[in-house]
Amino acid sequence: MNCLVGQSGGPTSVINSSLSGVIQAAFDNDFRIFGCKNGIEGLLTSDIVEFNKEKFENANGKERLKKRPSSILGSCRFRLPDNMEDEIYVKIFEQLKKYKISIFVYIGGNDSMDTVLKLNKYMQYKGINWINICGSPKTIDNDLMLMDHSPGFGSAAKFIVNTIVDIRKDVDIYKKKTVTIVEIMGRNAGWLAASSLLANYNRRRKIVNLVYLSEMKINKEQIIEDIKKSHEKEDNLIIVISEGFVDAKNNFKREIERTYDEGFNHPIISGMSIRLSEYIYQQLDIKTKAVELSIVQRVNHLISKTDSEEAFNLGYKSLEIAKSTTNMVPVIIREESDTYKPKYEYIESEIIANKEKKVPKEWFETQETLERKIIEYALPLIKGEVIQDYEDGILQYISLGEIINTED
Repeated sequence: MNCLVGQSGGPTSVINSSLSGVIQAAFDNDFRIFGCKNGIEGLLTSDIVEFNKEKFENANGKERLKKRPSSILGSCRFRLPDNMEDEIYVKIFEQLKKYKISIFVYIGGNDSMDTVLKLNKYMQYKGINWINICGSPKTIDNDLMLMDHSPGFGSAAKFIVNTIVDIRKDVDIYKKKTVTIVEIMGRNAGWLAASSLLANYNRRRKIVNLVYLSEMKINKEQIIEDIKKSHEKEDNLIIVISEGFVDAKNNFKREIERTYDEGFNHPIISGMSIRLSEYIYQQLDIKTKAVELSIVQRVNHLISKTDSEEAFNLGYKSLEIAKSTTNMVPVIIREESDTYKPKYEYIESEIIANKEKKVPKEWFETQETLERKIIEYALPLIKGEVIQDYEDGILQYISLGEIINTED
């Protein structure tokens, strides 16, 4: 049996852990396993590689892929048309038939699950039954429906928390009232920004003083009042905001639309920290600083072992379920117990595709409520370390050429 795997959407620190799981599952079943570079675009252009079992084992590919952040196969943001009569579907399935693919696993977020959904709709429309196409979920935004949490979120949160602990060491050097605003990824869902409150766990004084999420609608005047109140206890404040946060009247909103690719064209909304920093400076005439963590929070070497192992398991289970059925996606559910324990279930791709899970509104009752809830929720997800490989003090990652039949 021939299998194909692709990676799509934004990268994470553990998306290659899922790839490792898919590859390992294929080899455990004595299947041939191919990879399409740059997701569905690579399939369309025949940019296909084959993973070599002997090389994979000799290179310790299973474990080394878990250490390598970002998408080793490359990615894309290619949106398939809604029209099932579009010729692109004919070409895709001609390509799949050319490589005699019986299983296709697509690793990605809610946009990528839209691809899985549409390919399955086309299969049903045309009565195609010689291939199963399933998804393997991921996203640092943690906004996938019916999942307790998403692969990639734990590692991004781990990086954010520890980076803010270091930022606190910088801001504390001043004996004057200051505000440092740290901008965290999260277009419409504030899970990552909320996770910064883990920095306050088991500490006598707060590392993070205030948090404003994309889901919150707060008057800009209230932000100034919050700062004044916090300054009564602490001179140097750290405020964490989601990149998608805007005040109740959208005074700070500034979106930039880009249409330079054939993707989902999500608006660019970064820069909120700079705008808020300037506003606070104008209102209070105090030292302010804006810090935007940007792409390093989603692709970095500070990987949560819990996150990596769960991502591997989802990749493995994606191929396993695709042996017997199509259009399914494995998801992580948290068992009800005193200690953290994940379990895995399966859902249809349409439950995830193009939908968003946001931070529950009841968590916003107070900053203390938000802090307590997010610590209970996210602390288990950042635990454990993936030990990286260095040479002369420089990180060394596995290359694609070490585990495929031929170097491109």
